Amino acid sequence: MVVEQERKLLEDAGHEVAEYIRRSDDISGMSVGRKAELPMRVTWSLQDQAAMKIELRRQHFDVIHLHNSFPLISPSILAAARQSHVPVVATLHNYRLVCAAGTLLRDGRPCFECLHGSPLPALTHSCYRDSRLATAPLAFSIGTHRAMGTWQRGVDRFIVMSKFAQGIMTEAGLPAEQITIKPHFIPSPAQVREGPGSYGLYLGRLSVEKGVSTLIESWDPSLGTLMIAGDGPLRRELEEQAAGHGNSVRFLGSLDRSAALELLLNARYLVNSSRAFETFGLSVVEAFAHGVPAVVPNQGVFPELVRDGENGFTFQPGDPLSLRRALQEISNPAVSVLAGSVARQDYLSHFTPANNLRALERIYAEAIACNPPSRP
Repeated sequence: MVVEQERKLLEDAGHEVAEYIRRSDDISGMSVGRKAELPMRVTWSLQDQAAMKIELRRQHFDVIHLHNSFPLISPSILAAARQSHVPVVATLHNYRLVCAAGTLLRDGRPCFECLHGSPLPALTHSCYRDSRLATAPLAFSIGTHRAMGTWQRGVDRFIVMSKFAQGIMTEAGLPAEQITIKPHFIPSPAQVREGPGSYGLYLGRLSVEKGVSTLIESWDPSLGTLMIAGDGPLRRELEEQAAGHGNSVRFLGSLDRSAALELLLNARYLVNSSRAFETFGLSVVEAFAHGVPAVVPNQGVFPELVRDGENGFTFQPGDPLSLRRALQEISNPAVSVLAGSVARQDYLSHFTPANNLRALERIYAEAIACNPPSRP
């Protein structure tokens, strides 16, 4: 969704955008021989390097914006761009440059074992899909490109969404001067919440790293109603956990975007209970756009979005008592209205399409200035 929104934003502003896309779904249609090549393709795809060279010869580009090279494209396209003297900007949507899982999370807890030096711990712990076989090519790729400095030399500007992510990537070896913080944006909603809203709302996947079990453990029917929108492998287990709360906890399953936003518009607050180091809290900013405050864990990007007691409340991750206290505070209608007003102003100041466009154009200009593209 983020990539599509930025593409449209640029086109609406008069920029010409061409796409080079390889989808993971393409793997299922590959021949046995091609599938056998996948482990090496993760590290260096000769096919995509050649295809990118053809694209760069076919027409002139001022800049390449890379959003995700895993698994099929690989960092090989950086070499094609460098050979064609086209500057590269890369948005880091996860931590896969330094973490095979991409999440800095293992067994539901923060993990930094691969942040410095060898990525072998990822192989030891089967961090990608709980499989050493599946993890091996990723660990090899991380180690190889770290040793070669592929990303540092091939990318002119990295985009991260938070100071936290900037710190992680700098600690992992990316030059601080190449990293720019640019949060995602949310299109202006058609409506903004009026009044305090009627219920608490969780929007997201029902999986271990999302911490929904902590949310349910913290819940008390005296807080009102908690709507849980989303699906995932833990749904049945979470429904059993919430059974003692009766009708005060309602599981709605997966919703399309319009239904989710309608639900958000009438919420007293959004709660994000994640245990993971999210690269950005998109659902939090979506809530802000609608004038809805948020309750978030006090880790990673979230304290950069939510100022405790102003546009929402924070809690200690994984701590049900801390989360319950935050929920009790934000459940007060007057508190929710005031916090929602501040949240809406934060959206207008930092997360609108106009803000994002200015930031993107500035970053592109900086990349072009330090690596001017050759002209035909």
